[in-house]
Amino acid sequence: MFCPLNDFDTLKLNRNTGIEYEFGVGMALMIKSQFDDFLKYIVQDHPKKNKVIEIYNITKNILSKELKYLDVKNNRYISFAPTQNDSLGPSDILVCNNKEILFGISIKFANSNNWNPSAKNFLDSDIIKKLKLIYVKDYLPKYIHDMRSRFGECKLIKGSRNTWSRKRSSVTDDFIDLIRDEFITSWENKDLSERKLILNKGFHVNSPLKYYVIEIGRKDCKLSDPKPISEIQDIYLEKYKTSYVAFKVGNKILVKIQIKFNNGFIEKTESSHNNKFKIDDIYFKNGDPFGSWNFNIF
Repeated sequence: MFCPLNDFDTLKLNRNTGIEYEFGVGMALMIKSQFDDFLKYIVQDHPKKNKVIEIYNITKNILSKELKYLDVKNNRYISFAPTQNDSLGPSDILVCNNKEILFGISIKFANSNNWNPSAKNFLDSDIIKKLKLIYVKDYLPKYIHDMRSRFGECKLIKGSRNTWSRKRSSVTDDFIDLIRDEFITSWENKDLSERKLILNKGFHVNSPLKYYVIEIGRKDCKLSDPKPISEIQDIYLEKYKTSYVAFKVGNKILVKIQIKFNNGFIEKTESSHNNKFKIDDIYFKNGDPFGSWNFNIF
């Protein structure tokens, strides 16, 4: 596959979350000529320059060793094309050689998330519909009562924040636990072919490119080669902590899926929203625990 060249004008303006990690890892992979140009024209005036350099320093030694192991030649070119093109799979940067893509690298910082599936990948539409009705009928009133009893009226305090902002209710955990019960039951009712299809999505088995994963910690990093699970028939599921479902073989966790509300149990909205409701003087809409979960590989 042909290696797309970098667009310096686009990269200069890129302020996406995590771009400093992509830039830092990319620099650690570059040969000197590309490194010098990238530092001068992209990183030098970037608002997260210090973080870019920090990530470069954390990753450069281990990546230089791995490049030798992977037999990557010294005429390589690092492309940041995946930051604008999701069709290239889970990779965040591309390692190229002689204008051809050799492989991609997926960059993880502060987590090992490899996929953000919606609930419909695991739960039938009828189950999701049932859970949404239970949310409205039973758990939403419980949530409002719990928050009022502990934090008082819901009032605006600054900008879009209110007196309930960033306050957690045990009702949230209870509803997530209900979803986890349905999740585990639904998985047990799937045949092996259905289970394999889901796991293949999580491991990006159909990625158009070979890719590796680099996990960056505070002071070190780890490069790994994600492999799809072969022992699907031996996997069993169990709840893990307050929001995860763990996929296990024996005592080993292979995958953890985090079930979560993306923007809270309830979400602030405008008075013009069709499905709004009012708590004291603020308009809200239902939270969404079905839109985007985390598929973490171990």
